[in-house]
Amino acid sequence: MDAPRRLWIRLPRSVLALFFFLAFGVGGLVLGCILFPPLMLFGAKRAMRALVRGCYKLFVGVGRMTGLFRVVMSTEDRERLTSMRGCVVVASHPSLIDVVILLAYLPNATAVAKAAAGRNFFYSRVVNAAFLVNDNLQRMLDEAQALLSSGVNLVIFPEGTRTPADAPQRKLYRGAAQIALHAGAPIQCVTIACEPPVLAKGQPWWDVADRVITFTLRVCGEIPVAAPEPGTVPHAAAVALTERMRPLLFH
Repeated sequence: MDAPRRLWIRLPRSVLALFFFLAFGVGGLVLGCILFPPLMLFGAKRAMRALVRGCYKLFVGVGRMTGLFRVVMSTEDRERLTSMRGCVVVASHPSLIDVVILLAYLPNATAVAKAAAGRNFFYSRVVNAAFLVNDNLQRMLDEAQALLSSGVNLVIFPEGTRTPADAPQRKLYRGAAQIALHAGAPIQCVTIACEPPVLAKGQPWWDVADRVITFTLRVCGEIPVAAPEPGTVPHAAAVALTERMRPLLFH
């Protein structure tokens, strides 16, 4: 395809991507400033999580209808996702919207968010109300245990940040393992692939390729975790469990 034709294909897709980003930001303000306050009065955390997931489903649905992106997974993997209850769902992290896509398909779920996300102008209220903010380790572990024991699925990206698929080294943080060990909750590993790569680390938002972006989800296996023991999570146990995730996430 020659350069001028590629430009005229990319330009409307970039405009469409801008619309999605604006809708995401404005939607965060509407949820946090208008819809969440009355729910917070009644402590309706589950309703807030459901509202966020409903918006994410709409986001994914509109992305598919407009041809900007699509999500592909097998029928078996879709069933496995929808049947998960009280699991620590760890996933690879190639793109900025991985959490949006994953939460759109997981029932009664939330995610661990960075402390910086809890200070973002557009969606800080949503993050602080409906997500688990990683700003204090012990509080996060206790809140995660309460959520998991009530059947809520908890999404976490052990890489901590977006990582290219061809990265030579992948550092994994121990937070997911610490949560699973503290709560005695099973770990479910999910791989997310994005082709062509978009919204990767350092990649501009308007670079959304000249064809439909395909996100492929695969449920790669469960790691059972023993019931928690009193006291703090042993460092060695968290390290060992983290390394068990690696071959499932990056095979």
